[in-house]
Amino acid sequence: MGVPPLRRNRDYVTLTTGQVVEAVGSGMTGMALLLLTYDITGSSAQAGLVSAGYGVGQLAMGLPAGALVDRWDRKRTLFVSALLLAAIMATVPLAGLLWRITFAHLMAVGICEGILASFVWPAGRAAIKTIVPPNQLGSAATVNQARMGVGSLLGPTLSGALFAVSRLAPLAVNAMLYLLAALGYRLIGAPLPAPERAPDERRNLATDVRSGLVWVWRTGPVRDMVGVGMVLNLAANGIFTVAILALQRDGIAATALGLLDSASGAAGLLGALLAGLLLRRLPVGPLTVAVVWADVAALALTPLHTSVWWVGAVLCTVTLTIPSVNAGMGAFMMHITPDAMQGRAGSASTFVSMAMMPLGVGASGFLLEHFGRTAALLIYVALLGLAGLLVTLSRHIRAIPRTDHFDQVAEAAA
Repeated sequence: MGVPPLRRNRDYVTLTTGQVVEAVGSGMTGMALLLLTYDITGSSAQAGLVSAGYGVGQLAMGLPAGALVDRWDRKRTLFVSALLLAAIMATVPLAGLLWRITFAHLMAVGICEGILASFVWPAGRAAIKTIVPPNQLGSAATVNQARMGVGSLLGPTLSGALFAVSRLAPLAVNAMLYLLAALGYRLIGAPLPAPERAPDERRNLATDVRSGLVWVWRTGPVRDMVGVGMVLNLAANGIFTVAILALQRDGIAATALGLLDSASGAAGLLGALLAGLLLRRLPVGPLTVAVVWADVAALALTPLHTSVWWVGAVLCTVTLTIPSVNAGMGAFMMHITPDAMQGRAGSASTFVSMAMMPLGVGASGFLLEHFGRTAALLIYVALLGLAGLLVTLSRHIRAIPRTDHFDQVAEAAA
């Protein structure tokens, strides 16, 4: 008898529903905090600091959170994290009604959301590994990509519409969404306990964090995927930032830039739907090689024209292809990671692969100002070409099979 489809897997549907609701809430938070901070302070600098608070929280807690997730019951971790997020978001409208909202309060909310999000992602990843059979992990990963697309597309739009009604409304609704997500996690029927560990493995937190980083380094396929991810994040974020800054410098209206951002989000959502079709028919490794080189070719065309339509078309084309790579490699990494390492390995790989993202974004303005639009774009395209070369040369990545054949690949040693 075959494995039933994911839509008939009650625990998976319950988990995913909670994650979709939470993604919309998370998508609302950034816009809501940005608008509210500027409204109460009149300072774009302070609004930017509050927006950066989420990243600060994730950076501070990312590695320790993964180690703690491997010690705690995963279902309880998801439930409590979502419940705390609901409570934290509710403090803002409560403060607005009872006394006053301050910059320090909003900064603390942004940082706390980043800290709690550091627990939600690895706990959700570990839960999916337990609930979903190996040959369906690819489909689950494409749903995850679609979930993020829905959150990034609907969240900011909903937040802006609610802010027009009342500046407290977005975070009040946000708190209710997190509460609904917590309820969804609570209704998961399957037990999701912490993995069993031998007495000699119960070490201090710093040792656990180090063991996650060491495991990523010594596990060839994971090390190669994380290394490629670092270069991809550096190059892709640099290209996107240079393109947007150049359009803004050319006097393109903010509304047009907003539409471009929305179009990119829609392309990402469509890409997640297409990824499911591609990953059922093509091996992940060769598909990844083809997509990275196709993106190099597409982005190399960006300097040919300064029109917002041209830039938007190129960026949307690339955004359309990214989910298939993220879903395929993410699902394979999830599959070969032992349950006892899911939290630590997931957090370590994410932390390392994202480490170059701030450099990519931060250097983009400098390169644009001192070398010009074309040179800045081509520098990042060259870096993307390096990622393509690394993918092509990695026998571990090239050998990743189709997602429905993952069950033929053994887990890596813990």
